[in-house]
Amino acid sequence: MRANFHWLLIPHRAIAFLIFKEDMMSKASIILVDDEEDVLPEYQEMLEIAGMDALISADPEQAFAMVCGNAGIELVVTDLRMARLDGAGLICKLRDALPARNLRFIVITGDATVPHDPAEIGGRVLLKPVDRAELIAAVTAALSERV
Repeated sequence: MRANFHWLLIPHRAIAFLIFKEDMMSKASIILVDDEEDVLPEYQEMLEIAGMDALISADPEQAFAMVCGNAGIELVVTDLRMARLDGAGLICKLRDALPARNLRFIVITGDATVPHDPAEIGGRVLLKPVDRAELIAAVTAALSERV
């Protein structure tokens, strides 16, 4: 949880007080899923710089539970190739479980030859390594789409 300092100005005194950022679980509309745990904080920081909050999960099953338990999540950004459940499997599972949610998806992969039709697995495919501008543009576009 982050804290921001705010100043309360009272004549002849300046008092600093802390306001804690709202719980990210209730605020984030994005979840990042990748079994390579070292890239998740990097992606999360890229989005935070652009003013977007994102949850992260290195476990697709945990991500599934997080999305099901948080109606505020609108966008799932997932790696395609993961050990237990791949990104395409996660997308199918979420679509089956939450057909009315209108979730949007972005798939990230290091494999230039994506075995699935991009429209079938989310509509957007980003190739690793993903740079900040590319990620922010894709996320912004996906969140602004009317579903």
